[in-house]
Amino acid sequence: MAEGALVLGYAVRLRVVAKYVGQLAVILAGLMALPLALALFDAQTAFALRFGAACLVLLALGVPLARLAAPAQIQANEALVITAAGYLLASVALAIPLAAGGLSALDALFEAVSGVTTTGLTTVAAIEQQPRVFLFARAWSQWYGGLGIVVLSVALLLGNSVAARRLVDPEGVGENLVATMRVHARRVLTIYVALTLAGIGVLLSTGVGAFEAVAHALSSVSTGGFSTHGESIAALPGAAARTAALLIALLCAVSLPLYHRAWLGDWRGLADDPELRALLAAIALVTLALWWSLPQTAGPVEGDRAAQAAWLALSAQTTTGYATLPVADVGPAAKLVMIFSMSIGGSIGSTAGGVKLLRLLLLLRLLQLLIRRSAMPPHAVADVRFGGRGVSAEELARALLVILLFFAAAGLSWLPFLALGHAPLDALFEVVSALGTVGLSTGVTSAALDPALKGVLIADMLLGRMEFVALLVLLYPRTWIGKRATT
Repeated sequence: MAEGALVLGYAVRLRVVAKYVGQLAVILAGLMALPLALALFDAQTAFALRFGAACLVLLALGVPLARLAAPAQIQANEALVITAAGYLLASVALAIPLAAGGLSALDALFEAVSGVTTTGLTTVAAIEQQPRVFLFARAWSQWYGGLGIVVLSVALLLGNSVAARRLVDPEGVGENLVATMRVHARRVLTIYVALTLAGIGVLLSTGVGAFEAVAHALSSVSTGGFSTHGESIAALPGAAARTAALLIALLCAVSLPLYHRAWLGDWRGLADDPELRALLAAIALVTLALWWSLPQTAGPVEGDRAAQAAWLALSAQTTTGYATLPVADVGPAAKLVMIFSMSIGGSIGSTAGGVKLLRLLLLLRLLQLLIRRSAMPPHAVADVRFGGRGVSAEELARALLVILLFFAAAGLSWLPFLALGHAPLDALFEVVSALGTVGLSTGVTSAALDPALKGVLIADMLLGRMEFVALLVLLYPRTWIGKRATT
């Protein structure tokens, strides 16, 4: 039986992986041309040379590979390997020009990974002293990193039909992955660009300057959280601007394909979406919990304290990572509330991180079923249902596995911080922020952080953004060794 099962599995075809990684390299070169143009316009020679070099290397690598002949059909493990390789390639390519900002090689890689994974953690202290091209490149990397994860979510969700059917037409999943992803990409790109342009317009209307409006719109739409200020959005001109930045992020913590359905006239489907209702309920609950737990000094008057609670709840639940006050000062109870919120995150098919609300809802449905079965006779048949259809045991297992891997990774990553003497709660907050691709920080992340711990956070950001599966498939020996399909 075991031998027969192995025959059914195929190792990745190197030509297929090389072709699509080559295509991603060419796309990345085109994306990096925009900060290159800004560097030339601002006469930032060091940045221009490095961006130019990165573009040339990507083109030299990508063009020959993209021309390889390969089957149109790709396997699930090939799609996951391409996803993981794309994020690793994008991070390394971006680290080259970011180092021109006076960062060490490790800090440049940290900043690049934080950008591409839409996390927002940073080791740069005086961010306002960096040139515009550095600030724009960070926000731009979050924008295309967020777009990439939503487009590639079809590959990440292969085999999980409850999640995948929420993103694409049911008949597209498993038939032709490349065609399915192309349809998905066109829909998402249209929605993503529209939300970005709307975000820029809204921020401009609140008095934010043109460059800052563009940078914050890019970071908000991607739920990335990089800001042009060391104080994050607390430095924006007024409560309206801060609220606008976070409401834009909220729109993108919703499954983006829902907007396509609404555009086609299915507004009821948007209103009835269980994840959207759960997201709004979670934000309301977290706001109340933070309002209760924040210290009285969080705002000079009660209204300010309530606003701070709402802003932090939006930031944590959407995994955007904008800060309106120093997180180190919010107190232990508020930090615990935010750790829980950051772990859950937003919707499947959104730019938000965390374990995703859909998986939590499936877990709650399973718990509900266990309670119901306690009152049923032994011969009774009952199953978990979601969205009007039954959920298979395999689908439940996949959802629970991601949740288990998230908290297992958080625990294992927490240990090195404890061993090196960091405060337990602050260290746990930082680890969950990295795994949830949030970016809120208690001050643990800095240029002075131990290099080994920076490495832990880099791994956490990549694992969290790729939801573990893609990176684990990339590292799994049987992905590369074994019989390969001939077509």
